[in-house]
Amino acid sequence: MHKEHEEAMRSDFSDRFGESLKALWPGLSTIEVTEIDRRVSEYDHRWTEGPYAMEWEFLHACYRDWRDRPVEMRVFAEDVRAYPGVYTANGLTEVARRSIDQADNVAREEQSAIRALRPAPERLPISRER
Repeated sequence: MHKEHEEAMRSDFSDRFGESLKALWPGLSTIEVTEIDRRVSEYDHRWTEGPYAMEWEFLHACYRDWRDRPVEMRVFAEDVRAYPGVYTANGLTEVARRSIDQADNVAREEQSAIRALRPAPERLPISRER
């Protein structure tokens, strides 16, 4: 993968998830959510149909793993950093290593955004039985 293509992929991946986070904003209309979904799909289509589909899919799979299994991914990422030669010998490229890190950052940003959208416990209405 050429450097300029990798930079474009990373930029599009970040932008794609920025778009998907917008769908979480309260009060969006169906039309707005549909438009967000359309833009997200455009990113996916552009990369899954192009010459770097495998790299895009790997980046997306890493993101899902960071989101769904952060403890296991943290152990894996630490292992990759500790034994880079082993992973390189088994086919893990530098692009893939950077994808692991980017996916971690995106998953963390997403979790922060989700927490920010949740009402703080002190602002939740108190329910009292009478």
